[in-house]
Amino acid sequence: MIKELSRFALRLIITMLIFTQVAFSQTGTIKGTVNDASGTPLSSASVTLAGKKAGTTTDANGGYQLKVPPGAYTVVVSFVGQTPQNAQVQVEAGAIVVKDFSLKEMADLGGIMVVGSRSRLQRSKLSSPVPVDIINTREIKSFAQTDVTQLLTYVAPSFQSARQTISDGTDHIDPAGLRGLGPDQTLVLLNGKRRHNTALVNINGTVGRGSVGTDLNAIPVAAIERIEVLRDGAAAQYGSDAIAGVINIVLKKNYQGFNISAMTGENFTKMPYDGGIKINDGLTHQVDFSAGLANKKGAFINVSGQFLSRDRSNRSGNDNIPLLYYGNGGAFPAGPATVNAGDYRRYLIDLDKAFAAQRGYNRHNIVAGNSASVNTGIFVNAALPVSAKASFYLTAGGSHRNGDASGFSRNPNSMSQQPVLSDGTRYYSDGFLPEIHTKIDDISLITGFKTNAAGWDFDLSNTIGQNTIKYNIQNTGNASLPATSNVQTSFDAGSLLFLQNTVNADFSRGFSFADKHSLNIAFGGEYRHENFQIKQGELNSYTNGGRMANFDSIPPYPGTTGYTRLASVATASGSQVFPGFQPTDAVNVQRNVIAGYIDLEYTLGKLLLGAAGRYEVYKETGFSNTGTGLKITAKYDITPNFGIRASANTGFRAPSLHQRYFQNTSTQFVGGIPLQSLTANNSNPIVRNAFGISELKPETSNSYTAGIVGKAGKSFTFTVDGYFIHIDNRIVLSTAFNKSNPVAAAIFTANNVDASINALQFWTNAINTETKGLDVVLTNRWKFGKGTFVTSLATNFNKTNVVGNINTNSAIDAAVNNPGKTDNSKNPGNDLSNILFDRQQRSRVESGAPENKINLTLSYGLPKWDFLVRAVRFGETKALNNIDPTAKKQDGTYWNDVGFGTDQTFRAKITTDVVVTYKFFPGLSFAVGANNVFDTYPDRIFIDPRNSAQLVYFTPVASTDPNKTGGGYAAGRDASNRGRFLFTSSQFGFNGRFLFARLNVDIGQLISRK
Repeated sequence: MIKELSRFALRLIITMLIFTQVAFSQTGTIKGTVNDASGTPLSSASVTLAGKKAGTTTDANGGYQLKVPPGAYTVVVSFVGQTPQNAQVQVEAGAIVVKDFSLKEMADLGGIMVVGSRSRLQRSKLSSPVPVDIINTREIKSFAQTDVTQLLTYVAPSFQSARQTISDGTDHIDPAGLRGLGPDQTLVLLNGKRRHNTALVNINGTVGRGSVGTDLNAIPVAAIERIEVLRDGAAAQYGSDAIAGVINIVLKKNYQGFNISAMTGENFTKMPYDGGIKINDGLTHQVDFSAGLANKKGAFINVSGQFLSRDRSNRSGNDNIPLLYYGNGGAFPAGPATVNAGDYRRYLIDLDKAFAAQRGYNRHNIVAGNSASVNTGIFVNAALPVSAKASFYLTAGGSHRNGDASGFSRNPNSMSQQPVLSDGTRYYSDGFLPEIHTKIDDISLITGFKTNAAGWDFDLSNTIGQNTIKYNIQNTGNASLPATSNVQTSFDAGSLLFLQNTVNADFSRGFSFADKHSLNIAFGGEYRHENFQIKQGELNSYTNGGRMANFDSIPPYPGTTGYTRLASVATASGSQVFPGFQPTDAVNVQRNVIAGYIDLEYTLGKLLLGAAGRYEVYKETGFSNTGTGLKITAKYDITPNFGIRASANTGFRAPSLHQRYFQNTSTQFVGGIPLQSLTANNSNPIVRNAFGISELKPETSNSYTAGIVGKAGKSFTFTVDGYFIHIDNRIVLSTAFNKSNPVAAAIFTANNVDASINALQFWTNAINTETKGLDVVLTNRWKFGKGTFVTSLATNFNKTNVVGNINTNSAIDAAVNNPGKTDNSKNPGNDLSNILFDRQQRSRVESGAPENKINLTLSYGLPKWDFLVRAVRFGETKALNNIDPTAKKQDGTYWNDVGFGTDQTFRAKITTDVVVTYKFFPGLSFAVGANNVFDTYPDRIFIDPRNSAQLVYFTPVASTDPNKTGGGYAAGRDASNRGRFLFTSSQFGFNGRFLFARLNVDIGQLISRK
């Protein structure tokens, strides 16, 4: 496809060049550059001719060029945040008129809070009372990050996202958030309108577990003009979800021309494992384009699209499980009474090794890395004026993504998970690696009408969006189905759908008074309809056919007679790795939201004061709740170049429909053991009755921000902002209550939970948190030789803590459910009050994301060359085991056979990106570069040394030794999943070095060259 697109682009260029030569042979040329006051080129500045339709935008070096007939013209140049300029020029046939412009920064941008970037690395609006990052087109496209979540992670320190692995749908939709908070506590806007959430809810063991986010990667990077990151609570202005802040993605609108770029890259890395392993994988191809037309009356249309193909990557280690073919799923069976247990285990391991070698079994049996995906998207952004004061606008987009991710491998001897042939033998003789194939479709449409009457601006809009995820499970089987010669290996496991339709009516007006006093009034209303659906899978994807599983006979130990045959066991229901949604899971639920707000801003000379309030009502069948938000802001300019600012907010976040109604049964691995886990919805009888969980309540927050902002000299700027966020009743997904826990097992039995279910989890308002942080942004730029040198240092320091007690209830706290509190012979780790939100879940909230991030970007631009270097320091993260490895009994021995190293701190690491771009001439450039050029990896995950061939022969024993040298194999001793997970994905991923090349062609600039 890339070759076909390249041929098409070449033909188009040649055709247009011929046409241009004929059509403009009697024209003249106006050309020049547009810089700011310090001499830094302004990319994407608007250059128009007064009274004419002709116009263009500046290129990455601030250059522009117009072909015009002979005559007199007024050239008008404008750029957001700069004072427009115009100049008179006289053009003769065949002549070239050079006119350069130097724009000055506006002294005051009025009441508009987020409007755009003053320069490429001018990260925050100095006149805003709240901190805002502005990331513009050039900064977005310079490096090799190919989607929005990844590029924001490396550009905006307060934003964090990392791709996950072996986590179902989360492999394809990255969880992301601001200021260390969850994905559902950041509101996403598109052109200032609320963007819909995904259909996916994160239920696996990842950062953002239990949350519902927005798929930023559904928007092609080529469509984006800038991204505005508001680092302040804004629920009072925009509504639910804006506790941490707001991300507003602004699409291109006044761009004229046609731009196409193509990128290819691959991981070239040496993985630090087993002496170092050289790997080349993750081949990535990207082709994107942007085409635009605009006229002087304000009409425009911009069409942008992207094709992105990414192969999977794999950074897994070898499986250290002792038995692959013999025994029960890796466990040691009991041997003959006359044989020493250690000797029998040694015999089985040697027997198993010999048979695995004969079969050619590869212990490198999972894929821990990026999933494979093919993502295609297209967006249209347009406006049509109907008068000098009124216009219609439209934004429409859609994307389709095919994802391919694998789960955990099923070993040959995992007979409870193995489909069998009609003769009773395994269909997958050597085990299998099941795959989750997803089809993710995302569509959206914004339509609206703007006008001005009697001094009031009025904006009426309708925004509708839908996200759908379809699950197809392949290379798998339903082990419970009867033996057959025609084993089913592919299943339709069902789908998820989320639809949101929002109607907004917004009014605003500014009033000016004497002595530089002004008042801006904004108010409006919103009606929002939401629909969440779970559609069941095909019958065989979830049913239990009732078959019992038999194991292969074990040859007799030397000197004994008779084969050992293990007892039959019950088989697992549904398609392995992802059982389909059942009829009892299927839902189709609706919600209606009505909201009203008012936003006031008053300027008294050097002092800017603002206040906003919002009230929302949520209504579902048999349920309703409300949310309110208040916000106060202030900024005082002590001098023209130095000011202080502050804000105080109350906010809210309503529980999503997903969190209230999602339910399914999935295969999850706990301590390396596969378990059928039920994620129960909020109204499930066992959740309400046995665990006493009530209706989910909205999260409420109080947050405060204060900082300084200023400018020194011609170009040095700084912003320093501290913040504090307190959230009550945060909605989280509980820890999975495991049937191996005798307390939980009793509850399962008393409430008739399906016998195949091994674990249960649900949503609850379990915790209160406090987040403290500091953002610092420093930028400077200056002339150096023939080029411009630009530096940016942006940092975020952030810490979240769970405060107070876990929010439990009388059922959770009942004495019968917490025997460890009163009986010293009972393990306190089994008490429900300790499990509801355990150590592991707590660490995901408190330290799962980097506690700080520092971004240093250096760029140097010359007429023909651009050099970019970016170093990002990702701060440390911490991961705790779900049970405390240090907990001791009264006799000094340990309750749990867990390695101390499982509680692990992953040190801060620095990744460095380098890009070199050569500009052949305006409109054609070529770039090469490297992400993570020094091939940095996170710290390795701890692997318990007791799970080794030297120790697995022996029976574990209680020990008071701090190193717990009791021996025996136990997969749950660490978080490596039998030695196969080597790295954490919570910082910056673990793919290593990525090398790439990119070709960029701007056909508009090419055809305007003389």
